[in-house]
Amino acid sequence: HNAMKTFDGRTTLSRSAARSVYDGFATTDHAGGKDVESGYGGPAITALLAMANLFSAGRKTVRVLDYGCGQGKLAELVLDDYRAQLGSNKEDKRKPRKTTRRRIEWRGIDQSPKMVEAARNRLARFGGDADTRVSIDLLESGDPSEVIRTVKRHSVDRVVSTYCLDLLSESDMYKVLDLAQHVLDPEDGMILLAGITWGYTDSIRTFLMTALWELMYAVARRKVGGCRPQNLVPYLTERGWRILDVQRTMPVGFPWMVRSSPPDRRYNK
Repeated sequence: HNAMKTFDGRTTLSRSAARSVYDGFATTDHAGGKDVESGYGGPAITALLAMANLFSAGRKTVRVLDYGCGQGKLAELVLDDYRAQLGSNKEDKRKPRKTTRRRIEWRGIDQSPKMVEAARNRLARFGGDADTRVSIDLLESGDPSEVIRTVKRHSVDRVVSTYCLDLLSESDMYKVLDLAQHVLDPEDGMILLAGITWGYTDSIRTFLMTALWELMYAVARRKVGGCRPQNLVPYLTERGWRILDVQRTMPVGFPWMVRSSPPDRRYNK
């Protein structure tokens, strides 16, 4: 894909500026590195994981690519829950002795060295058994298209990206979508995205929070991690994705969105 239709003329942080901001967030334990567990981000993540349906169609191994993995908290949430399920199955005497062996292979990618370091430390405990495999890679250039060189075509079941496209340039947003189309299984693959959107018409509270966020983005975007309210649907449809589901969650006055779409097969032939 070479053509790029523009839907948003706002200026974004450069890749190097974003790297600096998120290195700082990781070092200072800033809320910008805690989207998964925060009061404003958590409910959207819960909705996203429900959509993911990781072990659908009897899949024995699920392969996940987590773009913009940050400190690895989404992976930790998923893998902890998975291990808890394994533990309960083993303790349930009513279960048949022979059960289908399932496995999660999780690959995280981030351009912030400090975030990558934090993620590797956080997820180290998941790398030593037959049920999970975790790797966290640093994308030094910050260019999403470079990941294509390191991931085989159609080798991933789920691409997830949470609160990452919010801060990317439109060019890099398209590159993430093109990366997903390249790596996803054409039969059952799915991309799941979570991020912020506008809340002007939902309530007085969300109106005020949206107005404040947009003001902060305009005058001090580093303070909000370079993240801006977005509508991702036009970008997905422009690249030929079919939207399966859209959910909005509005905890603590913040509107959030979750997108779930499989790739259009015409791009995977």
